[in-house]
Amino acid sequence: MSGLEILRRGGLFIPQVTPFHPDGRIDEGSLRRLTGHFLAQEGVSGIVSCARIGEGPVLGWDEQCTVFRAVQGMMDGSHAHIAAIAPQSTDQAVAQLHELERIGVAGAMIFPPLLFAWGQVPGELKFRFFRDLGERARLPVVLFQIPIRSYWYDVETVARIARLPNVVAMKEASFDRELFAATARRLRDDGTDLTLLTGNDRFVGECLEQGAVGTLLGITNVATDEWARQMALARAGDIAGVRAAETHLRPLQEIIFGEPIVEAVSRIKTVLRHEGVIAHATIRAPQMGISPAEQQDLLARYEAVRAAAVAR
Repeated sequence: MSGLEILRRGGLFIPQVTPFHPDGRIDEGSLRRLTGHFLAQEGVSGIVSCARIGEGPVLGWDEQCTVFRAVQGMMDGSHAHIAAIAPQSTDQAVAQLHELERIGVAGAMIFPPLLFAWGQVPGELKFRFFRDLGERARLPVVLFQIPIRSYWYDVETVARIARLPNVVAMKEASFDRELFAATARRLRDDGTDLTLLTGNDRFVGECLEQGAVGTLLGITNVATDEWARQMALARAGDIAGVRAAETHLRPLQEIIFGEPIVEAVSRIKTVLRHEGVIAHATIRAPQMGISPAEQQDLLARYEAVRAAAVAR
């Protein structure tokens, strides 16, 4: 099965962190070990490289390509690899898509260009951006609804973009229940084959019940087996089981994504280092990281959640 086919099926996609050496260089050894760790876990459909949790916004393009190549080299034919990019112009996006096509990734998840939040941007501009990409590049694209209101794609614009043949999936992470429900309903009514993935980790079960066929959540870097179990319950149609699992995982969400949310990457890396998956918990400024005392508290709370999961 091709990476694109796997992406279209949905499932659990992990936007994995990017490990660094203490001096800030990309730790390719830890990166490959981390990727292998996730690929070996039952229920994982794919990896997303250089998303926000992967610190893509603070990596140069050459560094991002280093990550993309290393992760793509780990792909085994049974998982999809999606590259997250943040181009600021159509020409830049096309150039990056061409490079990613040469690397061999299954698709590119595109952060909205800054221009999309500049005043009252018409949906036509956003539609044309993705239409033009499809006319100039062949790589499949994943639309990204990020949790910033000024960037949101309205439902009508999503519906138009969804009809483009190059746009194959959407990560809906608005964290707005009404917008998610309206978007899912419109896509369903239109009969689109766009793969809807939820990034709303506060109401995953609700999203899966309303039409999402997969998850793309930063928190799945930790306790991945529990998130895979939740996705398996959803595919079996056991929504009650999904909601129960979500309740059990709520403490983990508070541990990792409590305020300040910007330090979620540091918390995830602290857990992964503790578990021996990566060598260092180094993050890049302007993130500050968490203190030794915070690390100790984090790991104690995390172990308690894991122990409770085993007890169930």
